[in-house]
Amino acid sequence: MKAYLKNSFSILFIACLFILISGCRKTLIIDENTPANIDDLNVSSTFNWKTIRNITLEVTGMNIPVNVKNTFYIKSSDESQLYFKDYLQINQNYTLKFAIPSYETQLVITYGSIKKILEVNADILNFTYLPEEP
Repeated sequence: MKAYLKNSFSILFIACLFILISGCRKTLIIDENTPANIDDLNVSSTFNWKTIRNITLEVTGMNIPVNVKNTFYIKSSDESQLYFKDYLQINQNYTLKFAIPSYETQLVITYGSIKKILEVNADILNFTYLPEEP
């Protein structure tokens, strides 16, 4: 009886293994228009291959006699990615250089309680601590 169960189990195991292996095969579809190598690719001359964008941020300090220091953050528009962080004095001018993904269209700048959204419409951006006028 044990031999019969052992043989049945072996046959069942082999059958399941065969079904799993044969069921995992995918049909490979090859497009006839797919280039054989990278030299055969037809790419527009205006296509931008860069995945990052180098940004320069000109920070204009406030003309005040007090040395206020705080952490300056530059983050993605959804604030999930940190692109720049430094401890800056509010009465000093700075030129900050950093890289962002090329798809980024807005940056969130935070300095203490000051929070601003900058549109990324050029490689050189300007920032001032003063609030925006309505």
